[in-house]
Amino acid sequence: MELSRRELHLLLPLLAAPQGHAEDHPVTLDSKIYRPDQSTDLHGQPKKGGRIFFGTEHSGFALEMHQTVLGPGTASHPPHKHAHDEIMIVLDGTLETYVEGKTDIAEKGAIIFYASNQMHRARNPGTVPARYYVLELRGHTA
Repeated sequence: MELSRRELHLLLPLLAAPQGHAEDHPVTLDSKIYRPDQSTDLHGQPKKGGRIFFGTEHSGFALEMHQTVLGPGTASHPPHKHAHDEIMIVLDGTLETYVEGKTDIAEKGAIIFYASNQMHRARNPGTVPARYYVLELRGHTA
């Protein structure tokens, strides 16, 4: 695989960063097309996921985007809350959302917003895998 000078420039901070979580050292995001895996094949696992990007935009506001695929009957995780807001986009299947004790159904094409510090969870109530993107609005870095 050949990388352009621009792509190498984006990778250098990651290569130079001390070992640990990449989350601790976000890169500055640049304009780019991301092409995540579109497959819903779980390879026998109940769920799979992967980070698409994590970094800061020009003003220092941190963003993370990842993709998750949940098998039938599988929950993303137990209900939890965090300081940042999240936007979820349902790409395939159906999700049952839980927010502060209330549940609702989000079908393919739906957009879910989880506000800061609210207990939430997503679960696949369907019979086929559910695939979705999550955009985490993490805020300004110090």
